[in-house]
Amino acid sequence: MDIVLQHADFYFFTPYVYPITWPEDGPMRQFLSLLAVTNLGAVILYFLFGTLSYWFIFDHSLKKHPQFLENQVRREIKYTLSSMPWISIPTVMLFFAEVQGYSRLYDNIDSSPYGWFGVILSMISFLFFTDMCIYWIHRFLHYKLIYKVLCVHFESPRGGDLVNTTELSEVRWILRLAAHRGRGLNDHVPLKPVLKARSLR
Repeated sequence: MDIVLQHADFYFFTPYVYPITWPEDGPMRQFLSLLAVTNLGAVILYFLFGTLSYWFIFDHSLKKHPQFLENQVRREIKYTLSSMPWISIPTVMLFFAEVQGYSRLYDNIDSSPYGWFGVILSMISFLFFTDMCIYWIHRFLHYKLIYKVLCVHFESPRGGDLVNTTELSEVRWILRLAAHRGRGLNDHVPLKPVLKARSLR
């Protein structure tokens, strides 16, 4: 991220945004610049893949469902864009630590004390660690007391929709993938009750 910030400073922030009195390595300037770059990147990725998902994965017959709200897609986009800056703050804090030098990022493999083995091991451990963190955070958010608060707080801006376009398109995508695979360990779990409980919520 330090290279991205360096280019953003050179081509945009220094000539057009910040006054000369703010040094490029100032912590406040770096944090604000990282916040802007991260949110701009997130918005571009959201609209790019959201549009592709909407046109190629989402089942448009769901729009005829009686619980599909008027302007639901627009509401979901508005809700996502309004929450994106708040969600990006933890990521920006990690980027800020990286730019300040609190990371073990190397410009080439020879700089790493463990060589290729260390780089590959760090990639695998990073993926494992972040996947586990995402799983446990998601599980924690479904804890009864927390889920009640989040349901009231986060679903009311979207109108309390029962047919969420993003979630249902993901479920349909998973079902399509599951239809093309062979029998596995989780085949004994019926999906109908899960989908029925989702529609009753």
